Amino acid sequence: MKRCQEIVPLLGPLLDGALPDDDRAWAEDHLCGCPSCRDRMALIAAQGEAIREALSARTRALDFEGFSDRVLARARQDRARASERAPVWGRELWWAHPRALTVAGGLALAACAALAIFFSPPRSDDVGLLADSSPRVEEVDFGTRSGAVLQLPRQTTVIWMSDDRAVPE
Repeated sequence: MKRCQEIVPLLGPLLDGALPDDDRAWAEDHLCGCPSCRDRMALIAAQGEAIREALSARTRALDFEGFSDRVLARARQDRARASERAPVWGRELWWAHPRALTVAGGLALAACAALAIFFSPPRSDDVGLLADSSPRVEEVDFGTRSGAVLQLPRQTTVIWMSDDRAVPE
């Protein structure tokens, strides 16, 4: 019985002539002594013949007149429907990956802004500032506190104050 279970998957390839020689010899040896497996193999062979006959009958009944014209018409029809599918495809893509597309869009926008800033020509009011672009520092005594005023280019001023009290002299 166990040997019959092992041979069942080999019956189809045996009929097709696709079994290696050692498996074929083992299967044929078993078939000589097992009428149940021989009946199963005959049934598989009969089913295969019936399928081949049915397919032959259907292919003889097919009409290939104008087949290529029908295929091309179908391809044109599918191409026309592709424009209808684009919005659906876009929605499906968006809902499948909203975070990734949002991040990609943000990065693209940031890159465009950086390129615009990098390649923009200097403004006319910046020209005078570029000539004197060195920062100036002035020490300031605020009475009980000391500090400094830092004047940077482009009219930027930074005021720094120390929490340390000035030491009286």
